[in-house]
Amino acid sequence: MDRFVRDFLALPPLDAAQELVLARLARRGDREAREALIMSGMRAVAMRARRRGLHGEELRDAVQSGAIGLIQAIDRYDPDRGARLATYAWHWIGAAMIVERRPELPLDDRDRPAEVPICSDLDLLDGMPAQLAEVLRVRFGLSDPTASPLPRHRVADRLGLTVAQVRALEGKAMRQLRTRLAKVVDRAPPQRGADPP
Repeated sequence: MDRFVRDFLALPPLDAAQELVLARLARRGDREAREALIMSGMRAVAMRARRRGLHGEELRDAVQSGAIGLIQAIDRYDPDRGARLATYAWHWIGAAMIVERRPELPLDDRDRPAEVPICSDLDLLDGMPAQLAEVLRVRFGLSDPTASPLPRHRVADRLGLTVAQVRALEGKAMRQLRTRLAKVVDRAPPQRGADPP
């Protein structure tokens, strides 16, 4: 397992009280609280990817796409409904990974999440070249509450690209996301006594 995933697995989970405070702040627009929830939630993303038995590049890709699902879940999460964030986000993380693992198959009603996740402001796309960000927005239905994730051939049709171009641009964008997420992990303070699962 590479360091990228191992570092996420080593992150300590937030206790319920910390999570509640951060989630309430994030719902009121506090970006630092939102980033703290994303950071702590990456442990669940890495765990979900590992449970799928993935390795190498497939594992890293699943973590990247799962991070998008995590962010969507955080943007929808209501801490006052009683569920912990990891429990609530588990579905969205897995749904994002499913889209990544079966990209060329059109989604039918059995493959769709019960609700369409909303991502009003995906900070990780800030500063990314416009074409790369647009491919991710269209591919994963980001920034549009009525959009659903699309297979690559539909993204290609919509953006006037070939499927190979969409695949290459998506890969480049996902590598940039991986680098950004790794930098977030590197900035996180070390946690003593935190054992990976």
